Amino acid sequence: MLQLKNRSTLDLKEYTVIIPSICVGNAAQLACDLLIASKKMQRVASLMHPALIPVFGPSAYQHEPEERVAACEIYECVSNKLVVIQFRTPLISRHAQSLHNYLADLVQQARRVVILSASFGFEKREIGTSPYEYCVSERFRGSHKTQLANVKWMEFKGEMIFGGGNGLQLFRLLKEKEVPVMLLFRYVLEGDNSTDATLIVRELNDLCSSFLQLEAEDKTIKLTVPVSWKLLFGNDVTAFIF
Repeated sequence: MLQLKNRSTLDLKEYTVIIPSICVGNAAQLACDLLIASKKMQRVASLMHPALIPVFGPSAYQHEPEERVAACEIYECVSNKLVVIQFRTPLISRHAQSLHNYLADLVQQARRVVILSASFGFEKREIGTSPYEYCVSERFRGSHKTQLANVKWMEFKGEMIFGGGNGLQLFRLLKEKEVPVMLLFRYVLEGDNSTDATLIVRELNDLCSSFLQLEAEDKTIKLTVPVSWKLLFGNDVTAFIF
């Protein structure tokens, strides 16, 4: 299932793992694209599973022009002990639980896991509050109590995140397995969600600056837009059809 690149094992002990949910507007996947491009993370593995629709295409990032993209890839930043698992296709629902079980085993030894997601904007019930909500396992809360006390996010108490894809299902599985895990999502609208992705990354950095380390010396956050974003909505319409 796991095709490693230039290594024999994938040891995630002491690593932070970020996983996007396949959610409304692909906001979480776009946020992971920003992280990978901005930190110039290196692809270390590809994941093959029956839940993943096979795809293959050109490089998604200008810092890895010779790489090719597939349905699920794993990127690493060694200096920050950071791993991002990126998905590029929707999941085949009847195999999704099997994929979640595999991911849970893969990240079992990680220091922490952060799942990013999104929900339909019209599902937000409390106007004037933060557009972000989160839920955490007790192990994650125990090690990040001070940081969580300083954020303005609301803690999610519901049973379903509408438009949130597989994020909540994966969160509950990791929580059950006592993996330190947090699910963070933003209320968004369908369309061009690149701005939402940027805001998710910036918000996450407020909590996780110690391992994301996106801030420059002047305390600003500089993000690199991936070259793949030039075709977020496909190629331009050819003039030959007119």
